[in-house]
Amino acid sequence: MKTPLLRPAGYLPALMILGACVAGAGIPGSAFPSSTVTALIWLLGAAGALCLLLRRGIDLDDRARELSARLCLEQKARQVAEGSLQDTQAVLTRLVRQQEGVREGERRRIARDIDDEVGQVLVALRAEMSLLQVASAGIHPATHQKTSAMIVTVDLALRSLRVLAGELRPLAAGESLGDAMARQLADFSRLHGIGHRFDLQPEIDAPAGEREGDALLYRSLQEALANIARAGRATRVRVQLSRNASRLSLCIEDDGDTAGDCDCGLAALRERVKSGGGALRTEALPGGGTRMAIALSGMGGVVPG
Repeated sequence: MKTPLLRPAGYLPALMILGACVAGAGIPGSAFPSSTVTALIWLLGAAGALCLLLRRGIDLDDRARELSARLCLEQKARQVAEGSLQDTQAVLTRLVRQQEGVREGERRRIARDIDDEVGQVLVALRAEMSLLQVASAGIHPATHQKTSAMIVTVDLALRSLRVLAGELRPLAAGESLGDAMARQLADFSRLHGIGHRFDLQPEIDAPAGEREGDALLYRSLQEALANIARAGRATRVRVQLSRNASRLSLCIEDDGDTAGDCDCGLAALRERVKSGGGALRTEALPGGGTRMAIALSGMGGVVPG
C-alpha cells in the first residue's frame, strides 16, 4: 500500500513528458523541420497522457485492494461477533431451561402438598361438619342451617383447591399437548360453566428433549383461560392448536370482553411468550370478543418462560 506522499511522485515522469511537449511547441520552426517537430510533440503528448492513465489505473487498483482488505477485516470481525452472540444465546438458553426445570419441579411439589395436606384437611373438616349437620337436624334448626351453609363453603374451597392444583401440575409424562389441552378445557367448562370447542389439527409429535414449546403453550392456555374466567363475560371459548415441522401455534377466541379487565395477566403472558422466543398477538373480533394468537417457530431453540 502506497503512502499519500509517494502517490503524487508517480506522476512526475508523465508531467515531465508533457512539459517537454509544451517546451517543444515554443521552439521556432526554423530550428527543426516542422513536420518532425509536430510528430515528436504529438508522440510525447500521447505518451504522457498514456502514462497519466496508467498511473491513475494503478492508483484505482490500489484503492480497490485497500477497500477489499478493509471489507474482509470487517466481515471477519462480524463473524466473530455473531459467533460470540450465538454462544451467549446458547448459554442463556441452557440457563433458562434449567430454571424452568426447577420451577416445574417446585410446582409439582406444591401441587402434591396441596392434594396431600390441605385437601385431606378440608375433606376431614367437611366430614365432621356433615356429622354435625345430621346431629343437629330437628334439634337445633339454626345450627343445622348454619352447618349446611358452611358445608357449601367448604365444597367451594375444595373445588378451588383442585383447580389450583391442576394448574400447578405440568404436562404428564407421555401425555401429548393435545390431550393435555383437551383435559384442561374440559375442567374449565365443568368448573366455570363456559362452553368450549377444541380444534386440533394433525399433530406431529415433538422429538425427545424438545417439548419446551409444549409446556410454554400449555401454561399460556392456562393463563388465558384464567383471564377469561376472571372477567366472567364469556359464554364460549374456541381453541385451535396446530403444529408442523418448524412451527407451533395456538389460537384462543372467546365471545366476552376481557381486554379491559386482564391487562396485567395479558402483559405477564406476553412476557412469558416473548421469553420463549415466540410472538403473541391479540385483536378484537368484529362480532364481539377477543382472539389471541401465539406462534412459536424453530422449536429446537424454544425456551419456556
